[in-house]
Amino acid sequence: MQQNSFETFYQINELTIACQRVQNNATKVIALHGWQDNSNSFVPLMSELSHFDWYAIDFPGHGKSDWRNSQAHYYFIDYVDDVFRLKQQIAPNEQVIIIGHSMGAMVANLFAACFPEHVKAVIAIEGIACVTTDENEVTTQLKNAILNRTENKTKRIFSSFEQIVKARIAVSDLSKQHASLLMERNTELLENGYKLCTDPKLKHHSGFRFTPNQCIEMCKNIITPMLVIKATNGYSLVNQGIEKYSKYFSNLTINQVSGGHHCHLEYPKEVANKVNVYVKGMF
Repeated sequence: MQQNSFETFYQINELTIACQRVQNNATKVIALHGWQDNSNSFVPLMSELSHFDWYAIDFPGHGKSDWRNSQAHYYFIDYVDDVFRLKQQIAPNEQVIIIGHSMGAMVANLFAACFPEHVKAVIAIEGIACVTTDENEVTTQLKNAILNRTENKTKRIFSSFEQIVKARIAVSDLSKQHASLLMERNTELLENGYKLCTDPKLKHHSGFRFTPNQCIEMCKNIITPMLVIKATNGYSLVNQGIEKYSKYFSNLTINQVSGGHHCHLEYPKEVANKVNVYVKGMF
């Protein structure tokens, strides 16, 4: 990271939220990572776009941030509340750019729909609209979520950091270099090995999702300028979301870059160029 980067912490809803900062007298950017990632996801991009005033957070249950309490679960809509509380502390009276990846991009979408007066632009990397459940599957969704919560989610201890990296590579398209960068912030060294810092409850099934029609109404309410950056070898879910929902946005631009789902890690210069061109063109 840049020499002017540092780590800070915010208190939000009785939780401590970790935040990596690149401080400048410039446009404020709040960066929202993907599911089971953390703010290290944006380290290469922050280096390329160091002229912005960055606030890259770890969502609750991820990285160095607190877990939600033992009775709570991780609802997508609660992340929107987390972002609102954070913004009230860092920039209550000005608009910010929100850069989100994957789940973080979807959180940015819903935040912009709810609070357009707070957002100058949304940069959505490999994410658009939100994950939905058909109306006739709502009860099945809830039932499966409740049953899933009864499963024993014990914390596994890994003998080495390399073992953790291999486990992450096995379920992603990440290289060893990028998996290591992410897992450095998602792990803790103990006397008997390494453990994950991510809350096991993150893997529980979602108890609630918007229906497709509700998602359409959300998209219609996004009047904020939005750039979607999709990758040539990204998730098919992103292309499906663009095909299904893009027509409902009032100010949407779609660009393509090289790489997979974590294209901002693989090709940060290319992604940074798209962001720079878009932001300069808009403002």
